[in-house]
Amino acid sequence: MGPFCFANRMNMKQILLRIDDAAYEKFMGMVSLCPMVDVLNVCEAGTPQHASDAFVAMAIREMQCQEAFRSPGDYAFLMVAFNDGVVKGLPYFYTPKDFIDYLKACHVDSLPGRSTVYNTMAKVRGKYPDWLFTDDPKATESLRRRNIIKQFLSAFVRAQSGKLDDLLDDFQ
Repeated sequence: MGPFCFANRMNMKQILLRIDDAAYEKFMGMVSLCPMVDVLNVCEAGTPQHASDAFVAMAIREMQCQEAFRSPGDYAFLMVAFNDGVVKGLPYFYTPKDFIDYLKACHVDSLPGRSTVYNTMAKVRGKYPDWLFTDDPKATESLRRRNIIKQFLSAFVRAQSGKLDDLLDDFQ
């Protein structure tokens, strides 16, 4: 099992709350006393970028639970796809360090190093979904690499629609 795969999500709900700044610390103190509650994301009200960051993190965690990333370099395909504009509203990353820092800020664990991302990115030519790979992988490997993005997009949509918790139960 990958990171962030909880043993039992069967009876869990997600709640979106808006808390006044004056009550925030008291509220978080109460939440910390309850081991059955996980804080998934904290953001300023009215900041849509933070919501999509949470969806990115949830989608990647689902993929980690499914063991969709067969090698550390597979994360690089996400960076290339994000930069190709596959998901509107996500940031553009100028360097692998920026991409890894973004994922860390989204609280995604088990990430590759910068050189791994850079070396894998260097193998990708063209725009998604018409990627070509300079390392000449077999057709099945080329398809697997493209499918990483399809898996991410599916998980991202499930995260947006709130269906991710139910699906994570299936991987326990």
